[in-house]
Amino acid sequence: MSRLVRILGIAKGVQRLQQWQARLESLKEAARCEDDREQALAAVEIGGHRLEVARRGRGRFPFVPADNCFNIALSRVEAQTLPLAHVQISSETLTAVGAEASEHLRTIVGTLGNVQSAATVSRVDLFVDFVCALPMDAWPANTWVTRAHRIDAFHVQKRFSGWSIGLGGPIGARLYDKTLELKRSLKDYLKPLWREAGWQDVETVWRLEFQFKRSALKELRVDGLADLHAHCAGLWHDATRDWLRLSVPVAGDRNQSRWPTHPLWQALAAIDCQAVPGPSLSRLRKARIPGDEALFLNGLGGLTSFMAREGITDLEEGLGEFLVRAGCFHDQRRRESGRGFADYVADQVAVKEKRYNALRTETEETREAQARERTAVAAAYREAKEGE
Repeated sequence: MSRLVRILGIAKGVQRLQQWQARLESLKEAARCEDDREQALAAVEIGGHRLEVARRGRGRFPFVPADNCFNIALSRVEAQTLPLAHVQISSETLTAVGAEASEHLRTIVGTLGNVQSAATVSRVDLFVDFVCALPMDAWPANTWVTRAHRIDAFHVQKRFSGWSIGLGGPIGARLYDKTLELKRSLKDYLKPLWREAGWQDVETVWRLEFQFKRSALKELRVDGLADLHAHCAGLWHDATRDWLRLSVPVAGDRNQSRWPTHPLWQALAAIDCQAVPGPSLSRLRKARIPGDEALFLNGLGGLTSFMAREGITDLEEGLGEFLVRAGCFHDQRRRESGRGFADYVADQVAVKEKRYNALRTETEETREAQARERTAVAAAYREAKEGE
Protein backbone atom coordinates (compact mmCIF):
# COMPACT_ATOMS: atom_id res chain seq x y z
CA MET A 1 0.00 0.00 0.00
CA SER A 2 2.78 2.43 0.88
CA ARG A 3 4.48 1.70 -2.44
CA LEU A 4 1.25 2.47 -4.29
CA VAL A 5 0.89 5.79 -2.43
CA ARG A 6 4.48 6.65 -3.29
CA ILE A 7 3.95 5.89 -6.98
CA LEU A 8 0.76 7.94 -7.03
CA GLY A 9 2.62 10.77 -5.31
CA ILE A 10 5.37 10.73 -7.93
CA ALA A 11 2.79 10.72 -10.74
CA LYS A 12 0.98 13.64 -9.16
CA GLY A 13 4.27 15.51 -8.80
CA VAL A 14 5.13 14.93 -12.46
CA GLN A 15 1.67 16.09 -13.53
CA ARG A 16 2.03 19.25 -11.46
CA LEU A 17 5.45 19.93 -12.96
CA GLN A 18 4.01 19.43 -16.47
CA GLN A 19 1.28 21.98 -15.72
CA TRP A 20 3.78 24.47 -14.38
CA GLN A 21 6.10 23.78 -17.29
CA ALA A 22 3.38 24.74 -19.77
CA ARG A 23 2.61 27.89 -17.79
CA LEU A 24 6.27 28.88 -17.47
CA GLU A 25 6.76 28.28 -21.19
CA SER A 26 4.03 30.80 -21.98
CA LEU A 27 5.46 33.30 -19.48
CA LYS A 28 8.91 32.87 -21.01
CA GLU A 29 7.43 33.67 -24.43
CA ALA A 30 5.79 36.77 -22.95
CA ALA A 31 9.17 37.88 -21.57
CA ARG A 32 10.60 37.64 -25.10
CA CYS A 33 7.80 39.73 -26.60
CA GLU A 34 8.63 43.23 -27.78
CA ASP A 35 5.27 44.53 -26.56
CA ASP A 36 5.69 46.04 -23.08
CA ARG A 37 2.19 44.97 -22.05
CA GLU A 38 3.02 41.34 -22.85
CA GLN A 39 6.38 41.57 -21.05
CA ALA A 40 4.63 42.81 -17.91
CA LEU A 41 2.76 39.48 -17.72
CA ALA A 42 5.96 37.42 -17.42
CA ALA A 43 5.73 36.93 -13.65
CA VAL A 44 4.14 34.40 -11.32
CA GLU A 45 3.12 34.65 -7.66
CA ILE A 46 4.01 31.73 -5.36
CA GLY A 47 4.05 31.75 -1.57
CA GLY A 48 3.98 35.52 -1.28
CA HIS A 49 6.80 35.93 -3.82
CA ARG A 50 6.27 37.59 -7.19
CA LEU A 51 8.84 35.87 -9.38
CA GLU A 52 9.94 37.37 -12.68
CA VAL A 53 10.31 34.73 -15.40
CA ALA A 54 13.45 35.30 -17.45
CA ARG A 55 13.36 35.27 -21.23
CA ARG A 56 16.18 32.72 -21.34
CA GLY A 57 17.04 29.62 -19.36
CA ARG A 58 20.32 28.78 -17.65
CA GLY A 59 22.28 25.92 -19.20
CA ARG A 60 20.14 22.77 -19.18
CA PHE A 61 17.53 24.44 -16.95
CA PRO A 62 15.03 26.12 -19.31
CA PHE A 63 13.02 28.17 -16.78
CA VAL A 64 14.43 30.83 -14.44
CA PRO A 65 11.93 32.56 -12.10
CA ALA A 66 13.56 34.97 -9.65
CA ASP A 67 13.04 37.75 -7.13
CA ASN A 68 15.26 39.46 -4.55
CA CYS A 69 15.32 36.31 -2.41
CA PHE A 70 15.72 33.38 -4.79
CA ASN A 71 17.04 32.79 -8.28
CA ILE A 72 15.52 29.45 -9.32
CA ALA A 73 16.59 27.37 -12.31
CA LEU A 74 13.90 24.77 -13.03
CA SER A 75 14.37 21.62 -15.11
CA ARG A 76 11.95 19.94 -17.51
CA VAL A 77 9.87 16.90 -16.58
CA GLU A 78 11.80 14.64 -18.94
CA ALA A 79 15.21 15.66 -17.57
CA GLN A 80 15.50 12.75 -15.15
CA THR A 81 19.25 13.16 -14.62
CA LEU A 82 18.84 16.73 -13.37
CA PRO A 83 17.48 17.92 -10.02
CA LEU A 84 14.06 19.57 -10.03
CA ALA A 85 15.62 22.95 -9.21
CA HIS A 86 18.98 24.60 -8.75
CA VAL A 87 18.60 27.68 -6.56
CA GLN A 88 20.80 30.58 -5.53
CA ILE A 89 19.73 32.24 -2.27
CA SER A 90 20.60 35.94 -2.12
CA SER A 91 23.01 37.20 0.52
CA GLU A 92 20.36 39.66 1.72
CA THR A 93 17.93 36.80 2.37
CA LEU A 94 20.54 34.80 4.26
CA THR A 95 21.40 37.90 6.29
CA ALA A 96 17.74 38.45 7.15
CA VAL A 97 16.49 34.94 7.95
CA GLY A 98 19.53 32.65 7.85
CA ALA A 99 18.80 28.92 7.52
CA GLU A 100 15.04 29.63 7.57
CA ALA A 101 15.45 30.60 3.92
CA SER A 102 15.44 26.89 3.08
CA GLU A 103 11.87 26.55 4.42
CA HIS A 104 10.68 29.51 2.31
CA LEU A 105 12.42 27.93 -0.66
CA ARG A 106 10.94 24.49 -0.05
CA THR A 107 7.44 25.99 -0.14
CA ILE A 108 8.09 27.59 -3.53
CA VAL A 109 9.82 24.60 -5.12
CA GLY A 110 7.22 22.25 -3.60
CA THR A 111 4.53 24.20 -5.42
CA LEU A 112 6.30 23.63 -8.73
CA GLY A 113 6.81 19.88 -8.31
CA ASN A 114 7.13 16.94 -5.94
CA VAL A 115 10.12 17.47 -3.64
CA GLN A 116 11.21 14.04 -2.40
CA SER A 117 14.74 14.47 -1.08
CA ALA A 118 16.57 17.01 1.07
CA ALA A 119 18.39 19.87 -0.60
CA THR A 120 22.12 19.55 -1.12
CA VAL A 121 24.53 22.47 -0.87
CA SER A 122 26.40 23.07 -4.13
CA ARG A 123 28.27 26.24 -3.13
CA VAL A 124 29.00 28.18 0.04
CA ASP A 125 30.43 31.68 0.46
CA LEU A 126 31.80 32.47 3.92
CA PHE A 127 32.91 36.02 4.62
CA VAL A 128 33.79 38.58 7.24
CA ASP A 129 33.57 42.37 6.87
CA PHE A 130 36.13 44.44 8.74
CA VAL A 131 37.75 47.87 9.01
CA CYS A 132 41.52 48.19 9.08
CA ALA A 133 43.87 51.15 8.81
CA LEU A 134 46.47 49.00 7.05
CA PRO A 135 46.52 49.37 3.23
CA MET A 136 45.46 46.06 1.70
CA ASP A 137 48.06 46.40 -1.07
CA ALA A 138 50.93 46.92 1.39
CA TRP A 139 52.44 43.49 0.61
CA PRO A 140 53.59 41.74 -2.57
CA ALA A 141 51.83 38.72 -4.06
CA ASN A 142 54.49 36.28 -2.85
CA THR A 143 53.48 36.85 0.79
CA TRP A 144 50.31 34.84 0.15
CA VAL A 145 51.03 31.25 1.17
CA THR A 146 48.46 29.14 -0.65
CA ARG A 147 47.74 25.94 -2.56
CA ALA A 148 46.18 28.02 -5.34
CA HIS A 149 48.15 28.73 -8.51
CA ARG A 150 46.66 32.10 -9.41
CA ILE A 151 46.88 35.35 -7.44
CA ASP A 152 45.55 38.58 -8.97
CA ALA A 153 45.41 42.19 -7.75
CA PHE A 154 42.69 44.53 -9.07
CA HIS A 155 42.28 48.29 -9.42
CA VAL A 156 39.28 50.47 -10.28
CA GLN A 157 40.20 53.85 -11.78
CA LYS A 158 43.76 53.47 -10.39
CA ARG A 159 42.38 52.74 -6.91
CA PHE A 160 43.32 49.37 -5.42
CA SER A 161 40.13 47.31 -5.10
CA GLY A 162 41.32 43.93 -3.87
CA TRP A 163 42.89 40.50 -4.32
CA SER A 164 41.50 37.31 -5.83
CA ILE A 165 43.17 33.97 -5.14
CA GLY A 166 42.37 30.65 -6.76
CA LEU A 167 39.02 31.70 -8.25
CA GLY A 168 37.66 29.06 -10.60
CA GLY A 169 38.98 26.18 -8.52
CA PRO A 170 37.25 24.10 -5.82
CA ILE A 171 38.12 26.82 -3.28
CA GLY A 172 38.62 30.49 -4.05
CA ALA A 173 39.20 33.63 -2.00
CA ARG A 174 38.67 37.35 -2.41
CA LEU A 175 39.85 40.22 -0.24
CA TYR A 176 38.22 43.35 -1.61
CA ASP A 177 36.95 46.86 -0.91
CA LYS A 178 33.27 46.24 -0.14
CA THR A 179 32.39 49.96 0.14
CA LEU A 180 33.68 50.44 -3.40
CA GLU A 181 31.74 47.41 -4.64
CA LEU A 182 28.55 48.76 -3.04
CA LYS A 183 28.61 51.74 -5.39
CA ARG A 184 28.00 49.28 -8.22
CA SER A 185 25.85 46.63 -6.55
CA LEU A 186 23.78 49.14 -4.48
CA LYS A 187 23.41 46.60 -1.62
CA ASP A 188 22.72 49.38 0.87
CA TYR A 189 21.05 46.95 3.30
CA LEU A 190 24.56 46.25 4.62
CA LYS A 191 25.21 49.79 5.85
CA PRO A 192 22.80 49.73 8.85
CA LEU A 193 24.36 46.43 9.92
CA TRP A 194 27.84 47.92 9.70
CA ARG A 195 26.74 50.96 11.70
CA GLU A 196 25.28 48.67 14.34
CA ALA A 197 28.74 47.10 14.64
CA GLY A 198 30.39 50.52 15.06
CA TRP A 199 31.18 51.48 11.47
CA GLN A 200 31.62 55.17 10.62
CA ASP A 201 30.38 56.12 7.15
CA VAL A 202 33.76 57.51 6.04
CA GLU A 203 35.60 54.24 6.78
CA THR A 204 36.49 51.68 4.12
CA VAL A 205 35.03 48.24 4.76
CA TRP A 206 37.02 45.27 3.48
CA ARG A 207 35.57 41.82 2.94
CA LEU A 208 37.45 38.53 3.16
CA GLU A 209 35.39 35.90 1.38
CA PHE A 210 35.96 32.22 0.69
CA GLN A 211 33.99 30.34 -1.95
CA PHE A 212 33.63 26.57 -1.56
CA LYS A 213 32.31 24.62 -4.54
CA ARG A 214 30.61 21.24 -4.41
CA SER A 215 33.78 19.17 -4.86
CA ALA A 216 35.45 20.89 -1.91
CA LEU A 217 32.33 20.63 0.24
CA LYS A 218 32.08 16.87 -0.37
CA GLU A 219 35.70 16.45 0.65
CA LEU A 220 34.97 18.40 3.85
CA ARG A 221 31.82 16.27 4.54
CA VAL A 222 29.30 19.03 3.89
CA ASP A 223 26.22 17.75 2.05
CA GLY A 224 23.09 19.44 3.41
CA LEU A 225 22.28 22.55 5.43
CA ALA A 226 22.61 20.70 8.74
CA ASP A 227 26.13 19.67 7.78
CA LEU A 228 26.96 23.24 6.83
CA HIS A 229 25.86 24.57 10.21
CA ALA A 230 27.91 21.92 12.02
CA HIS A 231 31.05 22.42 9.92
CA CYS A 232 30.95 26.19 9.39
CA ALA A 233 33.76 26.86 11.87
CA GLY A 234 35.78 24.01 10.39
CA LEU A 235 35.46 25.44 6.88
CA TRP A 236 36.75 28.82 8.06
CA HIS A 237 39.59 27.14 9.97
CA ASP A 238 40.70 25.09 6.94
CA ALA A 239 40.48 28.08 4.60
CA THR A 240 42.42 30.53 6.77
CA ARG A 241 45.07 28.12 8.09
CA ASP A 242 45.56 25.26 5.64
CA TRP A 243 44.49 26.66 2.28
CA LEU A 244 45.53 30.34 2.50
CA ARG A 245 47.72 32.43 4.79
CA LEU A 246 49.15 35.94 4.66
CA SER A 247 52.76 35.89 5.82
CA VAL A 248 55.57 38.27 6.72
CA PRO A 249 58.70 37.64 4.60
CA VAL A 250 61.94 36.77 6.36
CA ALA A 251 65.08 38.09 4.71
CA GLY A 252 67.33 35.31 3.47
CA ASP A 253 64.71 32.56 3.92
CA ARG A 254 63.12 31.40 0.66
CA ASN A 255 60.86 28.85 2.34
CA GLN A 256 57.46 30.54 2.64
CA SER A 257 56.11 27.89 4.97
CA ARG A 258 58.53 29.11 7.66
CA TRP A 259 57.51 32.78 7.34
CA PRO A 260 55.45 34.01 10.33
CA THR A 261 51.74 34.77 9.88
CA HIS A 262 50.81 38.42 9.39
CA PRO A 263 49.05 39.94 12.47
CA LEU A 264 46.05 40.91 10.32
CA TRP A 265 45.65 37.30 9.20
CA GLN A 266 45.99 36.04 12.75
CA ALA A 267 43.01 38.20 13.73
CA LEU A 268 40.91 37.10 10.74
CA ALA A 269 41.72 33.42 11.17
CA ALA A 270 40.80 33.54 14.87
CA ILE A 271 37.19 34.58 14.15
CA ASP A 272 34.66 31.98 15.33
CA CYS A 273 31.80 32.28 12.84
CA GLN A 274 29.51 30.17 15.04
CA ALA A 275 30.21 31.81 18.41
CA VAL A 276 30.01 35.38 17.06
CA PRO A 277 27.10 35.60 14.59
CA GLY A 278 26.68 38.82 12.66
CA PRO A 279 23.74 41.20 13.13
CA SER A 280 20.52 40.36 11.30
CA LEU A 281 18.25 42.45 9.12
CA SER A 282 15.00 43.52 10.71
CA ARG A 283 12.98 42.67 7.61
CA LEU A 284 13.28 40.71 4.39
CA ARG A 285 12.78 42.46 1.06
CA LYS A 286 11.28 40.15 -1.52
CA ALA A 287 11.22 42.83 -4.21
CA ARG A 288 14.26 44.05 -6.15
CA ILE A 289 13.28 47.69 -5.74
CA PRO A 290 15.92 50.33 -6.56
CA GLY A 291 17.05 52.65 -3.79
CA ASP A 292 16.84 56.43 -3.67
CA GLU A 293 20.39 56.81 -5.01
CA ALA A 294 19.58 54.85 -8.16
CA LEU A 295 16.33 56.78 -8.70
CA PHE A 296 17.30 60.31 -7.80
CA LEU A 297 20.91 60.33 -9.03
CA ASN A 298 21.11 57.92 -11.97
CA GLY A 299 17.41 58.31 -12.74
CA LEU A 300 17.74 62.00 -13.53
CA GLY A 301 20.17 61.34 -16.39
CA GLY A 302 17.57 61.78 -19.12
CA LEU A 303 16.26 65.05 -17.69
CA THR A 304 19.69 66.61 -17.16
CA SER A 305 20.83 65.50 -20.65
CA PHE A 306 17.75 67.15 -22.17
CA MET A 307 18.33 70.38 -20.23
CA ALA A 308 21.98 70.47 -21.31
CA ARG A 309 21.00 69.87 -24.95
CA GLU A 310 18.43 72.66 -24.89
CA GLY A 311 20.54 75.08 -22.84
CA ILE A 312 18.02 75.18 -19.97
CA THR A 313 19.36 75.83 -16.46
CA ASP A 314 16.14 76.36 -14.48
CA LEU A 315 14.86 73.07 -13.03
CA GLU A 316 11.13 73.85 -13.19
CA GLU A 317 11.41 75.10 -16.75
CA GLY A 318 13.46 72.06 -17.71
CA LEU A 319 11.05 69.59 -16.11
CA GLY A 320 8.00 71.19 -17.70
CA GLU A 321 9.60 71.39 -21.13
CA PHE A 322 10.80 67.80 -20.83
CA LEU A 323 7.26 66.53 -20.16
CA VAL A 324 5.81 68.58 -23.03
CA ARG A 325 8.43 67.37 -25.51
CA ALA A 326 8.03 63.79 -24.32
CA GLY A 327 4.26 64.06 -24.86
CA CYS A 328 4.72 65.41 -28.38
CA PHE A 329 7.26 62.71 -29.21
CA HIS A 330 4.91 59.90 -28.15
CA ASP A 331 1.92 61.52 -29.84
CA GLN A 332 3.84 61.43 -33.12
CA ARG A 333 4.65 57.74 -32.55
CA ARG A 334 1.00 56.94 -31.81
CA ARG A 335 0.36 56.13 -35.48
CA GLU A 336 2.94 53.36 -35.37
CA SER A 337 2.62 52.09 -31.81
CA GLY A 338 -1.04 52.86 -31.14
CA ARG A 339 -0.10 54.26 -27.73
CA GLY A 340 0.23 57.81 -26.49
CA PHE A 341 2.39 59.23 -23.72
CA ALA A 342 0.16 58.15 -20.82
CA ASP A 343 -0.17 54.63 -22.29
CA TYR A 344 3.59 54.34 -22.68
CA VAL A 345 4.20 55.42 -19.08
CA ALA A 346 1.57 52.98 -17.76
CA ASP A 347 3.11 50.12 -19.75
CA GLN A 348 6.61 50.93 -18.49
CA VAL A 349 5.37 51.04 -14.89
CA ALA A 350 3.87 47.56 -15.34
CA VAL A 351 7.14 46.24 -16.83
CA LYS A 352 9.16 47.71 -13.96
CA GLU A 353 6.76 46.26 -11.39
CA LYS A 354 7.39 42.84 -12.92
CA ARG A 355 11.16 43.40 -12.99
CA TYR A 356 11.22 44.64 -9.39
CA ASN A 357 8.93 41.80 -8.19
CA ALA A 358 6.57 44.39 -6.73
CA LEU A 359 3.44 42.73 -5.33
CA ARG A 360 0.43 44.95 -5.93
CA THR A 361 -2.54 44.25 -3.64
CA GLU A 362 -5.47 46.07 -5.22
CA THR A 363 -8.70 46.99 -3.45
CA GLU A 364 -11.58 49.12 -4.61
CA GLU A 365 -10.13 52.00 -2.60
CA THR A 366 -6.63 51.69 -4.11
CA ARG A 367 -8.04 51.36 -7.63
CA GLU A 368 -10.06 54.56 -7.17
CA ALA A 369 -7.01 56.37 -5.77
CA GLN A 370 -4.89 55.23 -8.71
CA ALA A 371 -7.59 56.35 -11.15
CA ARG A 372 -7.70 59.80 -9.52
CA GLU A 373 -3.92 60.03 -9.70
CA ARG A 374 -3.89 59.10 -13.39
CA THR A 375 -6.59 61.69 -14.09
CA ALA A 376 -4.59 64.39 -12.26
CA VAL A 377 -1.42 63.52 -14.18
CA ALA A 378 -3.26 63.59 -17.50
CA ALA A 379 -4.82 66.97 -16.66
CA ALA A 380 -1.44 68.42 -15.71
CA TYR A 381 0.04 67.13 -18.95
CA ARG A 382 -2.76 68.67 -21.05
CA GLU A 383 -2.39 71.98 -19.22
CA ALA A 384 1.35 72.03 -19.82
CA LYS A 385 0.89 71.13 -23.49
CA GLU A 386 -1.75 73.81 -24.10
CA GLY A 387 0.43 76.43 -22.46
CA GLU A 388 3.37 75.73 -24.80
